Amino acid sequence: MKKVQNNLMFNKIKSFFSSVKEGLSKSSDSIKSNITKILKKKVVIDQESLDEIMENLLLADISFQTSEYLIGKMKKELNVNEYSSESNESLFLDLINSEVKKMLNRDDIEIKLNSSDISVILISGVNGSGKTTTVGKLSFLLSKISEKKIMLIAADTFRAAAVDQLKVWSERSEVMFHTTSQDDPASVVYSGLDKAMENNVDIVIIDTAGRLGTNTDLMNQINKIEKVIISKTNKKPTESLIVLDGTAGQNALSQVKAFGDNISLTGIIVTKLDSTSKAGFAISASYDNNLPIKFIGIGERVEDLIPFDSNEFGDALFK
Repeated sequence: MKKVQNNLMFNKIKSFFSSVKEGLSKSSDSIKSNITKILKKKVVIDQESLDEIMENLLLADISFQTSEYLIGKMKKELNVNEYSSESNESLFLDLINSEVKKMLNRDDIEIKLNSSDISVILISGVNGSGKTTTVGKLSFLLSKISEKKIMLIAADTFRAAAVDQLKVWSERSEVMFHTTSQDDPASVVYSGLDKAMENNVDIVIIDTAGRLGTNTDLMNQINKIEKVIISKTNKKPTESLIVLDGTAGQNALSQVKAFGDNISLTGIIVTKLDSTSKAGFAISASYDNNLPIKFIGIGERVEDLIPFDSNEFGDALFK
């Protein structure tokens, strides 16, 4: 079996910029037009214009914490209180872009896969965020760029359509599939991991039911799934990725914290960025929670789940 280096895994499929630029056009147009309007009213950059820019970052669904950090960095670049520079939207957009790239460019941005042991990828999130489709697209992507043996586990026992949908994806991706008649998702995962180990599977991707972080019973349930993974593999999931709906904007941020309080998240997948003007929230989802964005979804096609690139994401929003 061919071994694929993690840091080279996605070089084959990163025709990133043109796709992302188109997908994030709504968010980009909104951010840039508002900053342009603010700066056209000013001869010089002053505190009032910075306050207005911060307000518009908030309106672009960038959190207060992240917006405050960005404005602070911009003030430092402009020598704190010496706002003598001429008002120029390119200057400000370049400053924001540069800082956003630094914030999102992390050492753990690549998806992690074990080179010898089984890799378990746990996918979680709220209802309607696109988890099952994301699991299917991820399995298709991994199956096309590596020769690793992959299995999908259908642990969404609440929605029969999710099981059927995932089975179709497994056939499309030509990967193994596991489900049972059991109602307990943790039991499905338990038997699925047994089957994966018996069949020398390299990568297991687990689909789970949608749930709100405020539902204690359902959060206990996904915590139980994580404990099953630990008991079967003697380690936490290789990747534990929360799927966020890009159209939800800042409403999704509280969910990251709620899930992170119950399971050990390792990263974020942001979906539906092609149909939202709220893509700025993705910056906060990563920065505020100290989590990397691993993938973004920018369309319905199978190839529209793309490994995240901080430089091209920033350019798509602010250039």
